[in-house]
Amino acid sequence: MRVLVVDDDPLVRNLLSAVLHDASFDLDEAVDGHDALAIAAVRPPDVVVLDVMMPGLDGFEVCRALRADPSFVSTRIVILTAKSTPTARDEAFRAGADAFFTKPFSPLDLIETVMGARHGAA
Repeated sequence: MRVLVVDDDPLVRNLLSAVLHDASFDLDEAVDGHDALAIAAVRPPDVVVLDVMMPGLDGFEVCRALRADPSFVSTRIVILTAKSTPTARDEAFRAGADAFFTKPFSPLDLIETVMGARHGAA
């Protein structure tokens, strides 16, 4: 299963990648929203783990862009953000997210959610 990790913070991106790599997922990394869309177009992911607060396109915009493209209809999108407000959660799901995590997050919960996508339930 291919997972695209999108976060502008290299420490968070590296942590996410290490956790998911240890769980045997194939990974791609993107440093911002524009990079994420470019990578997804060339190497379509099964799951996108997506930060919200990024320069350029934010995570909600990336989520909406992926949902607007029919080729990503079955791609699972997991929002991972420091924004823990109900408004942020609502906006994530309105944008088309399948799951929502706040930072700090449980690596085990994230792995379970990504693994659930393998079985059609993120």
